[in-house]
Amino acid sequence: MDSAGAAANAERFMPDWLVGGLLRLALVPGLWLWGRAHAAAWPGVDPALIHAAEIWSVPVISAAHLAQIAVWGTQICAGLLLIGFLTRLAGLVLLAAAGVYAAWIAPEAWPAAAVFAAAAFYLFARGGGALSVDGAIVATTR
Repeated sequence: MDSAGAAANAERFMPDWLVGGLLRLALVPGLWLWGRAHAAAWPGVDPALIHAAEIWSVPVISAAHLAQIAVWGTQICAGLLLIGFLTRLAGLVLLAAAGVYAAWIAPEAWPAAAVFAAAAFYLFARGGGALSVDGAIVATTR
């Protein structure tokens, strides 16, 4: 069986630039709204989130720092994904966040974390597609 022909047919049916772009844009609202809901004036975060971070008991990181990393990390990742800049790095960060979430924060919610991790892994492995800053940079260097 000719696998090159099958890959070409799949690319024609659902182009990679479309999948990467839709996946990027699908993650942005959730990340942005969650971050805005827990943010206070820079660099502060909602005190309830710091209390929740104490319960999570993630090793090595203090609760206040973990809450700041979570809130401002989601804001930064949402902005990067929106414009498609450093998409692979944002995907790697979100993949690590899904792992931390599934391991320490809410182990009972592992199915949701697995879906989020799959989307993050796609962005890490394939990038944000041609309709992104990363795609434009790659296109100009060819």
